[in-house]
Amino acid sequence: MAGIALVGYIVCVAAVVAVVWLVVRGRPRRTEPLAASVQSLLDAARRRAVIAVVFSGVVIVALFLAGSFLQSLAGLPIALAPALGGSAGLLLYSATPPRAVVVASGAAREASLTPRTPLSFVPPVGTGLLAAAVILQVAFLIFTGVTSSPDGSGRYRTIAFQTADSASASSPYPGWFYGVPLLVATVVLVAATFLALWRVSSTPALPQRERADVDAGWRRATNRIILAVGGAMLLLQFGGTALQSGSAMHNTYFEGVPAIWDVLGQTLAGAGLVLMIGSIVVLTLATLWAFTLPDAALAAGAPAGPRNAETAPAGLPR
Repeated sequence: MAGIALVGYIVCVAAVVAVVWLVVRGRPRRTEPLAASVQSLLDAARRRAVIAVVFSGVVIVALFLAGSFLQSLAGLPIALAPALGGSAGLLLYSATPPRAVVVASGAAREASLTPRTPLSFVPPVGTGLLAAAVILQVAFLIFTGVTSSPDGSGRYRTIAFQTADSASASSPYPGWFYGVPLLVATVVLVAATFLALWRVSSTPALPQRERADVDAGWRRATNRIILAVGGAMLLLQFGGTALQSGSAMHNTYFEGVPAIWDVLGQTLAGAGLVLMIGSIVVLTLATLWAFTLPDAALAAGAPAGPRNAETAPAGLPR
Protein backbone atom coordinates (compact mmCIF):
# COMPACT_ATOMS: atom_id res chain seq x y z
CA MET A 1 0.00 0.00 0.00
CA ALA A 2 2.84 2.38 0.88
CA GLY A 3 4.57 1.55 -2.40
CA ILE A 4 1.44 2.40 -4.37
CA ALA A 5 1.08 5.66 -2.42
CA LEU A 6 4.71 6.55 -3.15
CA VAL A 7 4.35 5.86 -6.87
CA GLY A 8 1.14 7.88 -6.96
CA TYR A 9 2.75 10.81 -5.17
CA ILE A 10 5.78 10.78 -7.50
CA VAL A 11 3.48 10.74 -10.53
CA CYS A 12 1.53 13.69 -9.12
CA VAL A 13 4.73 15.61 -8.38
CA ALA A 14 5.95 14.93 -11.93
CA ALA A 15 2.63 16.23 -13.27
CA VAL A 16 2.94 19.35 -11.09
CA VAL A 17 6.46 20.01 -12.39
CA ALA A 18 5.32 19.53 -16.00
CA VAL A 19 2.34 21.87 -15.62
CA VAL A 20 4.39 24.57 -13.91
CA TRP A 21 7.18 24.29 -16.47
CA LEU A 22 4.73 24.65 -19.38
CA VAL A 23 2.98 27.64 -17.80
CA VAL A 24 6.20 29.43 -16.86
CA ARG A 25 7.77 28.73 -20.25
CA GLY A 26 4.76 30.03 -22.14
CA ARG A 27 4.13 33.22 -20.18
CA PRO A 28 5.14 36.55 -21.77
CA ARG A 29 8.41 38.02 -20.61
CA ARG A 30 8.64 41.45 -19.04
CA THR A 31 10.35 43.85 -21.43
CA GLU A 32 10.70 47.03 -19.38
CA PRO A 33 13.78 47.00 -17.11
CA LEU A 34 13.46 47.30 -13.34
CA ALA A 35 15.71 49.16 -10.95
CA ALA A 36 18.63 47.04 -9.79
CA SER A 37 17.49 47.06 -6.16
CA VAL A 38 13.96 45.99 -7.13
CA GLN A 39 15.19 43.26 -9.47
CA SER A 40 17.53 41.94 -6.79
CA LEU A 41 14.71 41.91 -4.24
CA LEU A 42 12.31 40.02 -6.51
CA ASP A 43 14.92 37.51 -7.69
CA ALA A 44 15.91 36.73 -4.11
CA ALA A 45 12.27 36.34 -3.07
CA ARG A 46 11.57 33.97 -5.95
CA ARG A 47 14.68 31.91 -5.24
CA ARG A 48 13.80 31.45 -1.57
CA ALA A 49 10.20 30.50 -2.38
CA VAL A 50 11.18 27.96 -5.04
CA ILE A 51 13.77 26.34 -2.77
CA ALA A 52 11.24 26.06 0.06
CA VAL A 53 8.64 24.35 -2.15
CA VAL A 54 11.16 21.97 -3.72
CA PHE A 55 12.75 21.09 -0.38
CA SER A 56 9.32 20.26 1.06
CA GLY A 57 8.72 17.80 -1.76
CA VAL A 58 12.15 16.21 -1.32
CA VAL A 59 11.60 15.65 2.41
CA ILE A 60 8.15 14.13 1.77
CA VAL A 61 9.57 11.65 -0.75
CA ALA A 62 12.42 10.77 1.64
CA LEU A 63 9.96 10.06 4.46
CA PHE A 64 7.76 8.01 2.14
CA LEU A 65 10.79 5.90 1.24
CA ALA A 66 11.78 5.54 4.89
CA GLY A 67 8.29 4.40 5.82
CA SER A 68 8.23 1.91 2.96
CA PHE A 69 11.49 0.22 3.93
CA LEU A 70 11.36 0.52 7.74
CA GLN A 71 8.47 -1.84 8.38
CA SER A 72 9.05 -1.77 12.15
CA LEU A 73 7.77 1.83 12.23
CA ALA A 74 4.34 0.68 11.00
CA GLY A 75 4.09 3.44 8.38
CA LEU A 76 4.55 6.29 10.86
CA PRO A 77 7.04 8.21 8.64
CA ILE A 78 4.50 8.10 5.79
CA ALA A 79 1.77 9.50 8.02
CA LEU A 80 4.04 12.30 9.23
CA ALA A 81 5.56 13.06 5.81
CA PRO A 82 3.23 15.93 4.78
CA ALA A 83 3.50 17.95 8.01
CA LEU A 84 7.24 17.33 8.45
CA GLY A 85 7.95 18.00 4.77
CA GLY A 86 6.06 21.29 4.82
CA SER A 87 7.71 22.28 8.10
CA ALA A 88 11.16 21.53 6.69
CA GLY A 89 10.60 23.72 3.64
CA LEU A 90 9.17 26.61 5.65
CA LEU A 91 11.91 26.39 8.29
CA LEU A 92 14.53 26.44 5.54
CA TYR A 93 12.88 29.58 4.17
CA SER A 94 12.93 31.18 7.63
CA ALA A 95 16.59 30.29 8.13
CA THR A 96 17.68 31.92 4.87
CA PRO A 97 19.32 35.29 5.65
CA PRO A 98 17.45 38.33 4.27
CA ARG A 99 18.91 40.07 1.26
CA ALA A 100 21.01 43.15 1.99
CA VAL A 101 19.64 46.52 0.90
CA VAL A 102 22.54 48.65 -0.30
CA VAL A 103 22.15 52.39 0.13
CA ALA A 104 24.60 54.82 -1.41
CA SER A 105 26.68 56.80 1.02
CA GLY A 106 24.85 59.97 2.01
CA ALA A 107 21.62 58.91 0.31
CA ALA A 108 18.34 59.48 2.15
CA ARG A 109 16.61 56.43 3.54
CA GLU A 110 12.87 56.41 4.24
CA ALA A 111 10.80 53.94 6.23
CA SER A 112 7.16 53.57 7.20
CA LEU A 113 6.32 54.31 10.81
CA THR A 114 3.61 51.63 10.81
CA PRO A 115 5.02 48.43 12.34
CA ARG A 116 4.81 45.22 10.33
CA THR A 117 3.57 41.99 11.90
CA PRO A 118 3.51 38.42 10.53
CA LEU A 119 -0.15 38.97 9.62
CA SER A 120 0.26 42.39 7.98
CA PHE A 121 0.26 41.08 4.39
CA VAL A 122 -1.60 37.80 4.82
CA PRO A 123 -4.80 37.21 2.77
CA PRO A 124 -7.68 36.88 5.28
CA VAL A 125 -9.41 34.14 3.28
CA GLY A 126 -6.29 31.99 3.22
CA THR A 127 -5.73 32.46 6.93
CA GLY A 128 -9.32 31.52 7.74
CA LEU A 129 -9.22 28.38 5.58
CA LEU A 130 -5.91 27.30 7.11
CA ALA A 131 -7.23 27.81 10.64
CA ALA A 132 -10.40 25.85 9.83
CA ALA A 133 -8.33 22.98 8.41
CA VAL A 134 -6.20 22.84 11.55
CA ILE A 135 -9.21 22.84 13.89
CA LEU A 136 -11.06 20.17 11.92
CA GLN A 137 -7.99 17.99 11.68
CA VAL A 138 -7.26 18.20 15.40
CA ALA A 139 -10.88 17.28 16.20
CA PHE A 140 -10.78 14.38 13.75
CA LEU A 141 -7.54 12.97 15.16
CA ILE A 142 -8.97 13.10 18.68
CA PHE A 143 -12.08 11.29 17.40
CA THR A 144 -10.00 8.50 15.88
CA GLY A 145 -8.04 8.22 19.12
CA VAL A 146 -11.18 7.85 21.21
CA THR A 147 -12.62 5.22 18.83
CA SER A 148 -9.41 3.20 18.47
CA SER A 149 -8.50 -0.13 20.05
CA PRO A 150 -5.10 -1.70 20.80
CA ASP A 151 -3.58 -4.20 18.38
CA GLY A 152 -1.65 -7.30 19.37
CA SER A 153 1.30 -5.16 20.44
CA GLY A 154 -0.82 -2.79 22.52
CA ARG A 155 -0.61 0.04 20.00
CA TYR A 156 -3.84 1.98 19.52
CA ARG A 157 -3.95 1.73 15.72
CA THR A 158 -6.98 -0.53 15.24
CA ILE A 159 -10.72 0.00 15.02
CA ALA A 160 -12.84 -2.89 16.29
CA PHE A 161 -16.56 -3.68 16.35
CA GLN A 162 -18.11 -6.37 18.51
CA THR A 163 -21.60 -7.77 18.96
CA ALA A 164 -22.91 -10.59 21.15
CA ASP A 165 -21.74 -13.29 18.73
CA SER A 166 -19.30 -11.61 16.32
CA ALA A 167 -16.27 -9.34 16.30
CA SER A 168 -14.18 -7.62 13.65
CA ALA A 169 -11.10 -5.39 13.65
CA SER A 170 -9.14 -3.53 11.00
CA SER A 171 -5.78 -1.77 10.92
CA PRO A 172 -4.10 0.60 10.29
CA TYR A 173 -6.43 3.14 11.83
CA PRO A 174 -5.07 6.53 13.00
CA GLY A 175 -5.98 6.07 16.67
CA TRP A 176 -3.62 7.36 19.32
CA PHE A 177 -0.59 5.59 17.82
CA TYR A 178 -0.63 7.83 14.75
CA GLY A 179 -2.87 10.56 16.13
CA VAL A 180 -0.57 11.86 18.86
CA PRO A 181 2.48 12.22 16.55
CA LEU A 182 0.22 13.79 13.91
CA LEU A 183 -1.07 16.32 16.44
CA VAL A 184 2.50 17.23 17.38
CA ALA A 185 3.51 17.45 13.71
CA THR A 186 0.52 19.70 13.00
CA VAL A 187 1.59 22.07 15.77
CA VAL A 188 5.11 22.11 14.32
CA LEU A 189 3.72 22.89 10.85
CA VAL A 190 1.61 25.77 12.19
CA ALA A 191 4.62 27.14 14.08
CA ALA A 192 6.83 26.83 10.97
CA THR A 193 4.20 28.66 8.91
CA PHE A 194 4.00 31.49 11.43
CA LEU A 195 7.81 31.69 11.60
CA ALA A 196 8.02 31.99 7.82
CA LEU A 197 5.43 34.79 7.89
CA TRP A 198 7.48 36.51 10.59
CA ARG A 199 10.57 36.13 8.41
CA VAL A 200 8.77 37.98 5.61
CA SER A 201 7.54 40.76 7.88
CA SER A 202 10.95 41.26 9.52
CA THR A 203 12.86 41.65 6.24
CA PRO A 204 14.07 45.27 5.84
CA ALA A 205 12.02 47.31 3.42
CA LEU A 206 13.26 49.02 0.29
CA PRO A 207 14.69 52.36 1.41
CA GLN A 208 12.71 54.49 -1.08
CA ARG A 209 9.12 55.48 -0.27
CA GLU A 210 8.14 55.48 -3.95
CA ARG A 211 8.87 51.74 -4.03
CA ALA A 212 6.67 50.90 -1.04
CA ASP A 213 4.08 49.29 -3.32
CA VAL A 214 6.66 46.90 -4.76
CA ASP A 215 7.89 46.12 -1.26
CA ALA A 216 4.34 45.35 -0.12
CA GLY A 217 3.73 43.35 -3.29
CA TRP A 218 6.52 40.85 -2.77
CA ARG A 219 5.44 40.35 0.84
CA ARG A 220 1.85 39.62 -0.22
CA ALA A 221 2.99 37.27 -2.98
CA THR A 222 5.39 35.42 -0.69
CA ASN A 223 2.85 35.07 2.12
CA ARG A 224 0.39 33.59 -0.35
CA ILE A 225 2.98 30.93 -1.22
CA ILE A 226 3.71 30.22 2.45
CA LEU A 227 0.03 29.71 3.23
CA ALA A 228 -0.35 27.54 0.14
CA VAL A 229 2.52 25.28 1.19
CA GLY A 230 1.12 24.94 4.71
CA GLY A 231 -2.39 24.39 3.36
CA ALA A 232 -1.30 21.77 0.82
CA MET A 233 0.50 19.79 3.51
CA LEU A 234 -2.50 19.97 5.85
CA LEU A 235 -4.85 18.81 3.09
CA LEU A 236 -2.54 15.94 2.17
CA GLN A 237 -2.23 14.84 5.80
CA PHE A 238 -5.94 15.26 6.53
CA GLY A 239 -6.89 13.49 3.32
CA GLY A 240 -4.59 10.56 4.00
CA THR A 241 -5.83 10.02 7.54
CA ALA A 242 -9.48 10.40 6.48
CA LEU A 243 -9.05 7.94 3.62
CA GLN A 244 -7.32 5.39 5.85
CA SER A 245 -9.89 5.83 8.62
CA GLY A 246 -12.80 5.45 6.24
CA SER A 247 -11.32 2.34 4.65
CA ALA A 248 -10.72 0.76 8.07
CA MET A 249 -14.29 1.51 9.19
CA HIS A 250 -15.76 0.08 6.01
CA ASN A 251 -13.61 -3.05 6.16
CA THR A 252 -14.49 -3.66 9.81
CA TYR A 253 -18.23 -3.20 9.43
CA PHE A 254 -20.47 -6.27 9.50
CA GLU A 255 -24.18 -6.91 9.92
CA GLY A 256 -25.25 -6.16 13.46
CA VAL A 257 -23.08 -3.06 13.81
CA PRO A 258 -24.97 0.27 13.50
CA ALA A 259 -25.06 1.20 9.80
CA ILE A 260 -23.87 4.72 10.60
CA TRP A 261 -20.33 3.36 10.87
CA ASP A 262 -20.39 2.05 7.31
CA VAL A 263 -21.87 5.30 6.03
CA LEU A 264 -19.27 7.30 7.95
CA GLY A 265 -16.50 5.09 6.62
CA GLN A 266 -17.51 5.54 3.00
CA THR A 267 -18.00 9.28 3.50
CA LEU A 268 -14.56 9.67 5.08
CA ALA A 269 -12.92 7.65 2.32
CA GLY A 270 -14.50 9.81 -0.36
CA ALA A 271 -13.73 13.05 1.46
CA GLY A 272 -10.15 11.93 2.02
CA LEU A 273 -9.67 11.33 -1.69
CA VAL A 274 -11.07 14.78 -2.48
CA LEU A 275 -8.77 16.40 0.08
CA MET A 276 -5.72 14.64 -1.36
CA ILE A 277 -6.61 15.82 -4.85
CA GLY A 278 -7.11 19.30 -3.42
CA SER A 279 -3.64 19.19 -1.89
CA ILE A 280 -2.15 18.49 -5.33
CA VAL A 281 -4.03 21.48 -6.76
CA VAL A 282 -2.85 23.80 -3.96
CA LEU A 283 0.72 22.49 -4.26
CA THR A 284 0.62 23.15 -8.00
CA LEU A 285 -0.50 26.73 -7.33
CA ALA A 286 2.22 27.21 -4.70
CA THR A 287 4.86 26.01 -7.16
CA LEU A 288 3.50 28.18 -9.95
CA TRP A 289 3.31 31.23 -7.68
CA ALA A 290 6.89 30.61 -6.53
CA PHE A 291 8.28 30.58 -10.08
CA THR A 292 6.24 33.63 -11.13
CA LEU A 293 6.69 35.58 -7.90
CA PRO A 294 8.24 38.72 -9.48
CA ASP A 295 5.24 39.28 -11.76
CA ALA A 296 2.81 38.50 -8.93
CA ALA A 297 4.65 40.87 -6.61
CA LEU A 298 4.46 43.75 -9.09
CA ALA A 299 0.78 43.02 -9.72
CA ALA A 300 0.04 42.75 -5.99
CA GLY A 301 1.82 45.98 -5.17
CA ALA A 302 -1.36 47.92 -4.51
CA PRO A 303 -1.42 50.57 -1.80
CA ALA A 304 -3.48 48.38 0.53
CA GLY A 305 -0.62 47.34 2.78
CA PRO A 306 0.41 49.01 6.04
CA ARG A 307 1.75 52.37 4.95
CA ASN A 308 1.97 55.81 6.46
CA ALA A 309 2.56 59.16 4.86
CA GLU A 310 5.13 59.97 7.50
CA THR A 311 8.65 58.68 7.10
CA ALA A 312 11.50 58.16 9.48
CA PRO A 313 15.22 58.67 9.06
CA ALA A 314 17.55 55.72 8.64
CA GLY A 315 18.18 53.73 11.78
CA LEU A 316 14.73 54.24 13.28
CA PRO A 317 13.15 50.89 14.28
CA ARG A 318 10.39 49.72 11.93
